[in-house]
Amino acid sequence: MATKILVTGGYGCIGAETVKWLLLNTDAEIVIASRTVSADRTARVFHGFGQERLQMISLDISKADKVNDLFSTHGFNQVIHLAAFQTPDCNAHRDMGLQINLAGTQHLIEAIKQSSQPIERFVFASSIAVYGPRSQYPPGVVSSESEPAPGAPYGIWKLAGEQLSRVFHQETGVPTICLRPAVLYGPGRDLGLTSSPTTAMKHVVQGIPYTIPFCSRQDFQFAPDVGAAAGITAVDSFDGFGVYTLPSHCLSIAQMVEMIQEIGKQIEGVDDPQISVGDQEVPFICDLESQRIMDQFPSIPHTAISDGIKRTLETFCLHHKLGWL
Repeated sequence: MATKILVTGGYGCIGAETVKWLLLNTDAEIVIASRTVSADRTARVFHGFGQERLQMISLDISKADKVNDLFSTHGFNQVIHLAAFQTPDCNAHRDMGLQINLAGTQHLIEAIKQSSQPIERFVFASSIAVYGPRSQYPPGVVSSESEPAPGAPYGIWKLAGEQLSRVFHQETGVPTICLRPAVLYGPGRDLGLTSSPTTAMKHVVQGIPYTIPFCSRQDFQFAPDVGAAAGITAVDSFDGFGVYTLPSHCLSIAQMVEMIQEIGKQIEGVDDPQISVGDQEVPFICDLESQRIMDQFPSIPHTAISDGIKRTLETFCLHHKLGWL
């Protein structure tokens, strides 16, 4: 019987990269659960990938009965839970954010517990937003085991999701992993408070000036690396419960912009990249260590930021030619 993996939020930035990694590195059948499903969206998100092992299911994770129905008709071996509202939507629509980010996680956990087929691994996407602003922590490298102090609903609900996951592991014994991604950049990153560096790269490809509104230092992670981390932690050997931050590159926005401009000039079709930097600060931590996850899962990739920017710009050049930007 083929392995079957559920990926909630599989059309999102991390979700799409997770699914791509699973398609390339496993023989599993993959079920993507998303609020909106369409053939056009599937064709764009998974352009260049065979879709024979993909199944898309429309699911509102805030509806417990719908989540239960999914598990009553499918037997999953691993569950990778990535579906969530991001910070702007959580701030603007707090009740809906609560229902999706927190209640939705609880619905999923309860459906897993009641399923007739026990799962082998549960992976929950948390966030560095659980830590709160960088100013709350001492100078130098910040331990991933530092006490969380979220300053907004998104981070509060992510931290609560980690605790629900911990209790789930205690009650079931299912190996469970919580990942805390930082600031993602790369193809597919189009939502969230810190998506503007990726938006800037889209503008560069189109020859349109752009201003990144914030200037603070951030821990940047290439989206395919984070997707690979979600896939690897779902299928590699592991026992117990763990909460992990991921490898990153800490840069100021000015440094990031300088690299985008220099690399952009080397790519055919990109002319005179014009990116400016605003003066806003974002309330996220940086300088987080990641040695613990690399000790546990040493195959997790950590792409050099210059390579990640180059690959992103090249992908956006292709998307621009296809009329997708």
